[in-house]
Amino acid sequence: MTRTLCAVAILSLAAGPAAAGEAFAGLYAHDIADHISLGNVERGQQIVFGVRTAPVEELPWLFSPRVHLLAGINTAGETDYLAAGLSWRFRFGGDRFYFEPGIGGAIHNGAVNLPSPYDPNISFAEATRRYNDWQSKLDLGSRILFEPEWSLGWKATKRMSVELSWIHLSHAKLAGGQNPGLGDFGVRAVYRYGVDR
Repeated sequence: MTRTLCAVAILSLAAGPAAAGEAFAGLYAHDIADHISLGNVERGQQIVFGVRTAPVEELPWLFSPRVHLLAGINTAGETDYLAAGLSWRFRFGGDRFYFEPGIGGAIHNGAVNLPSPYDPNISFAEATRRYNDWQSKLDLGSRILFEPEWSLGWKATKRMSVELSWIHLSHAKLAGGQNPGLGDFGVRAVYRYGVDR
């Protein structure tokens, strides 16, 4: 599944308009309590970088979305992730501002299905270790997650934009009841290359 997700993202990016797209990088508050995610379990900040195509005109039945591929690296060694998906840009305030919601899929290297400290026939030391894991680790419940996101952008120049951005990871309880979610919120700089679309 990981290879498939990466292959689809790379092929989609390559299939976009040849010399047009955006590259971005930013710093995010990590594991925030945003009323969708539990929050405040993991430490550190998230460094997020990625690329986004110009609108893919070959997909008019999907309203010509942009394809994004991004990676989030945690500064404290907590959960890192890789995500790919689609987004749609809505401009307002002339051509200077935009709102861009998106949806995708993600994989991560965080905790999944931590064993219960209440299992029978385990030692006190093992039960204590498992309990400490329950208290200190964010168990996301599935290795593969949905990745809804949005960004609010300001086009500062023809090539540069600044975005407020929110990224969420969860499985919407499709993989069971363990679904605390993970929310990151931050600011990123966007460089536009090629034809401005």
